[in-house]
Amino acid sequence: MEYRTANDVLQAHWDGRLPVNPLAIAQAMGIEVKPLTPFDQECWRPNESGHYSYRNGKPLITYNVTDAPVRQRFTIAHEIGHHVHGDLDAPRDTFEQFSAKARDPKEVAANRFAAALLMPAALVKHMVMEQRVTDLARLARAFGVSTAAMEFRLKAIGFL
Repeated sequence: MEYRTANDVLQAHWDGRLPVNPLAIAQAMGIEVKPLTPFDQECWRPNESGHYSYRNGKPLITYNVTDAPVRQRFTIAHEIGHHVHGDLDAPRDTFEQFSAKARDPKEVAANRFAAALLMPAALVKHMVMEQRVTDLARLARAFGVSTAAMEFRLKAIGFL
């Protein structure tokens, strides 16, 4: 199946529950997802949050298990973005590449994809407008993301 947007991926593989489960989505898309620990001596890089690559003809996402759970979720969603965008063997993603200051167009696009995947605009709007949830921390918890990621998403969809 061909995907162009996070919404395409959500429509095909999301069960409709919050928080969105990027690990289950990646696996449903046929992507192997492997956690990396400090015991993975040959490929461990402590400052690396994640990586997308193609190995043995199959897509592979790796992520750092020492990162906070919200970071791990965002990393997996970000790497799904690289997969959807066709970024074969994307650069290894460090903490800086996930920030709002990222300048590489592929990284910016993967960050936007991850935000759209984890925080679907229609659902964010529903929670804010219909359910009157305006507490940033509460919204972040509902979507399983950091408050920084939620703030970025609220700005992107015009709420801030």
